[in-house]
Amino acid sequence: MRAWVLLVSLLLAATSVFAEPITAGSYKGKFDGSAGASGAFNVTLAKSADGAWQGDVVFALNGADVKCKVTVVQVNGAKLKMVYTFDLQGTGLESTIEGELNGSTLAGKYHTQVTGDGSAVDDGTFTTKSAN
Repeated sequence: MRAWVLLVSLLLAATSVFAEPITAGSYKGKFDGSAGASGAFNVTLAKSADGAWQGDVVFALNGADVKCKVTVVQVNGAKLKMVYTFDLQGTGLESTIEGELNGSTLAGKYHTQVTGDGSAVDDGTFTTKSAN
């Protein structure tokens, strides 16, 4: 039984060692929302001189690019969490994306809410490919 537990532990450790971490660069793709909206979705990641992650998000809605202000970037190996704000027709909104890199594909889910009161606006998915 001990040998079995040791073997499983070693396999799990080996799997995490071979998972490719997210790297700085551009990830381009699309989003699909539950409210019916979809369009281009682009994420750019960079590291500052002190090693902190920085990001940029731009997505297309109704044919126009929506520029976002990124407030949180967390990278943990192959996992990414970003929070960003933007204005849409005079309403301040905040989105949170959580995704994972698998090969060259960074994909996951997003949630958008009204900045002031936190009421839900949209949920959906995003899929991007490394453009590096």
